[in-house]
Amino acid sequence: MSEIDAILNDDQKLTEVAKAAFDAVDTDGSGYIEHKELKQVMETVAKDIGIGSPSDDDVKEVLKELDQNNDGKISLDEFKVLIKQVLEVMKSQSA
Repeated sequence: MSEIDAILNDDQKLTEVAKAAFDAVDTDGSGYIEHKELKQVMETVAKDIGIGSPSDDDVKEVLKELDQNNDGKISLDEFKVLIKQVLEVMKSQSA
């Protein structure tokens, strides 16, 4: 079993991975990822992969997609859904 499988099959491990990534993005320590923090991480990722910076509309679209309870910010549980999706994509690409 790969490390990705081990994380995907163990909710506690998935939560730990998501929390570590979440804490790195939640720079103000509020317990939520707000628009400003999401934009910062999206800009970093865009730069790292060599594409243009996201527009405010791009950031709003991602926030809307992840913000399941429509409170204008992303909780750890909402972020965990994204991490799980990313890991599933990584798993499918490594197969």
